Amino acid sequence: MIMRNILLILLSVIVTLVCVKNSQTVDIDLFVEGKIALWKLLLTFFVMGTIFAFLLKGSKKKQHQEHTAIFDESEEDYEGPKSKLSDEDRDFLS
Repeated sequence: MIMRNILLILLSVIVTLVCVKNSQTVDIDLFVEGKIALWKLLLTFFVMGTIFAFLLKGSKKKQHQEHTAIFDESEEDYEGPKSKLSDEDRDFLS
């Protein structure tokens, strides 16, 4: 948890430094024509990338949970041969 906070602080400092160092105006001709400050453009794409990564991470986590749930259900359905261990042996191993 502490390492995550340190990385977030470091990332915010780096983003701030990049935005401060890139204050010039650039011509943009993507969807509209115009001039925009480079730091605004960089910050916009950084935020969009962060949101995209967050959405990808969320979908992978959901898929993993679904896979785990399916695996758990299949274990319950399995009725293989009972173990030949006595109750005393099971207690010792656990």
